[in-house]
Amino acid sequence: MSTYVVTCSFCGTANRVQADKEGKSGRCGNCHKNLPLMYYRPQQLTERTFDSFINAYNGPVLAEFWAPWCPHCRAFDPAVRKAAEMLAGKAAVIQVNTQENPVLAGRFGVSSIPVLFLLKHGKIIDRLSGAQSSEAIVAWVRRHL
Repeated sequence: MSTYVVTCSFCGTANRVQADKEGKSGRCGNCHKNLPLMYYRPQQLTERTFDSFINAYNGPVLAEFWAPWCPHCRAFDPAVRKAAEMLAGKAAVIQVNTQENPVLAGRFGVSSIPVLFLLKHGKIIDRLSGAQSSEAIVAWVRRHL
């Protein structure tokens, strides 16, 4: 089974977390404080689930806005999934279908897709438009961490 490294926000210790613990709380092996939740797959959020997820997640969030009818979005999906795996334990990756969640897309001023937003504590830190490689996405996120 795959494992991911989650760094404790309190003491800085690197902790291995198994993939089957995705989205579940764990404790640091050193200081025993709660670890940030680990997600290695993009989480599909809606207008109803978005705010509660953002408020509950104690770390950076990479939000992709997309639509199923968009060929660029479909081609970009593997890069987003790979980026989610590469960022596991450091940031959560979420996806919002703009066709099904137009109010949320409007709230972010989405005018073209695919588009990525980097959020910290619910606030937009940066925006990146267009399809990118997973490596470019991760490098962009790491510049802001």
